[in-house]
Amino acid sequence: MKIQQIRRDKEEYIDMLLMADPQKDMIETYLDQSEVFVLVNGGDVCGICAIEPMKNRKCELRNIVIREEDRGKGYARYMIRYLCEYYGNQCDTMYAGMCNCRKTIEFFEKCGFTNSHIAANFYLEHYREPVWQDGVRMTDKVYMKKQLDSEISVKKVVDLALEAGRILLKNGAEIFRVDETIVRICNRFHVKYVDTFILSHAIFVSAENGMEEAYTKVKQVPLSSSHLGIVAEVNELSREIVEGLVSIEEAEERLRRIDRIPDKKGYFQVFAAGLGSGSFGYLLGASALESLIAFLIGCLLYVWVLTAKKHGMSKMIVNIVGGVIITALALLACHLPIPGHVKLDGMIIGSIMPLVPGLAFVNAIRDIADSDFLSGTVRMIDALLVFVYIAVGVGITLSIYNNMGGRLML
Repeated sequence: MKIQQIRRDKEEYIDMLLMADPQKDMIETYLDQSEVFVLVNGGDVCGICAIEPMKNRKCELRNIVIREEDRGKGYARYMIRYLCEYYGNQCDTMYAGMCNCRKTIEFFEKCGFTNSHIAANFYLEHYREPVWQDGVRMTDKVYMKKQLDSEISVKKVVDLALEAGRILLKNGAEIFRVDETIVRICNRFHVKYVDTFILSHAIFVSAENGMEEAYTKVKQVPLSSSHLGIVAEVNELSREIVEGLVSIEEAEERLRRIDRIPDKKGYFQVFAAGLGSGSFGYLLGASALESLIAFLIGCLLYVWVLTAKKHGMSKMIVNIVGGVIITALALLACHLPIPGHVKLDGMIIGSIMPLVPGLAFVNAIRDIADSDFLSGTVRMIDALLVFVYIAVGVGITLSIYNNMGGRLML
């Protein structure tokens, strides 16, 4: 569902406009000076409206029609909200003239319009045939108005788009996805001139609306762990914003709720880490017994990871100590009286999987492939350092074990 402006052959839509204004020559008096918009859904024109720009930053909604079979679906309110946003950069006030019908007046009141003035006997003086509404002959034309000066601003739109980008980048989204989301949200709210510069840990946005209103903002986004559930939620919200189903205020509230989505329960993460360790170990050649031990080691390892995160420990400490825990537990398993032979490498290879930054590594490659070399390089270095930290933890533990083992053998 989208709204398009009709720039040519406006007369082709007169038949549809006649559904709201029954006199053709009345429509012709304002059609040429009006800007016409149609609501298209699935290739069909479901609604149409004509709005006439006026002097002193004012405009008038001259006609709005929704197809009879599509009424009651919120399409009219959607079109009015779109028009208020569209003309908010050009006009201070929007007027709408209508029959003195309570049902119509209540609808416009729900859209934020208030009473302006009345044109007495308008339908008696300008229409050759009587105009009826709900069985009552109309005589006066009621004008309502809505202030548009605070309807939308570049700052408000950029702040919304930047917050969506921050949440995406913080939770592991690719650079191109962040950039696309920011630009599309800005374009949806008629901020057409947008420049973005996105790094792995910062977002720079500069935008203007063509009316000499410009806004620039920088947001630092520290590197952190990924949460693809939050990324999926922001993606879904951005689609709804682009389709015009969500206002700025609703989008801001949704983003606040999305940003507060908690991680999975600790016991679930511990079990998932164990399951991943055992499964990857088996896929990489470990025996069933080694995979079972890797499952147990993975569970114990992630208890440490969650504890370290809770206390805000650095990534270096988390991964080095994690490597130590994995290797120490694997060595312990080799010396336990377990029926069957187990190999150290099979248990260690599976157990380190919860520490491996696979998503960060893949995103780094994708960023480099998309020519985002700076961001890709930073993410790649961050991922490679995690590999180094794990290797240091494993290497230190094996070195100590071999030295102790050598002394014991003497």
